[in-house]
Amino acid sequence: MNHQELLRRIFLPIFVLFLTGCRVAQVESTLLPTAVPATVEFASLPPSAYERFDLDGDLYLRQIQAGVYVVTHEFPWAANSMIVEMADSTLVLVDTPYTPEATQAVLDWVQGRLGEREIVAINTGFHHDNLGGNSYLLEAGIPVYGSSLTVELLEERGDQMRAQTLGWLEKPEYERYRQAHEALPYVPPDHLFPIDEGLELRFGAEIVQVYYPGPSHSPDNVVVYFPGRRILFGGCMIIGWNGVGNTTDADMEAWPDSVRKLSRFDFDVLVPGHGERLDPGLLEHTIDLLTQ
Repeated sequence: MNHQELLRRIFLPIFVLFLTGCRVAQVESTLLPTAVPATVEFASLPPSAYERFDLDGDLYLRQIQAGVYVVTHEFPWAANSMIVEMADSTLVLVDTPYTPEATQAVLDWVQGRLGEREIVAINTGFHHDNLGGNSYLLEAGIPVYGSSLTVELLEERGDQMRAQTLGWLEKPEYERYRQAHEALPYVPPDHLFPIDEGLELRFGAEIVQVYYPGPSHSPDNVVVYFPGRRILFGGCMIIGWNGVGNTTDADMEAWPDSVRKLSRFDFDVLVPGHGERLDPGLLEHTIDLLTQ
């Protein structure tokens, strides 16, 4: 047996096994179940890969990790909130659906699925898509964290926000939404923190960090980071669509720099206030839209 034949017999099978193993690993990575911890591959899956639960025609959840649900309420504009099951079994609700009724429906469903839990809520801003469900939360004895600036802005600009919203809902087909928004109570959070100091909450072995990078979509928008999950809830500071949207309360000059500061966090999932995308690329997408 010559030298070339020896090499062919020894190394060719090894090379084939290596290639086969690579193909198997690639196939398995595309079949990840929705209940596995987040990885880069999992986080980059298309929205259709997440398990979806429809509560009614306007309200649905997507499970993006074990115990992590992105909640979308179309009332009539699609807005996102999020629920995360923490290490000590507490549920953290970041922002709320538009209405108290939808907020109760989501929490009832989640607790029916996971069991009765302690719940803590965080508002990322003063707009109604951040805190429209607060009245239910507070009546249920659920603590709601928010910045002192959020409380000030809700008091100063709440009437203006309601009038603007009703102006967008004048078409006859929006009548039920108009009636709901007309009667929607604007209730501030009850656990306040100075916005420049942010907030850190601990739940067993896990922490949650609330961070304010500066003015953006509104003067008070904060983000919420789950380091153990590598999830950043960017809320309305992060643009998930192809347009900037409502800029009534925006600081267009400061907004891009505020978003750039979020690169300090390590995350695989970035949740915008609106839109189905959940990938880290939304950071650059937002900056591009704001600076083009």
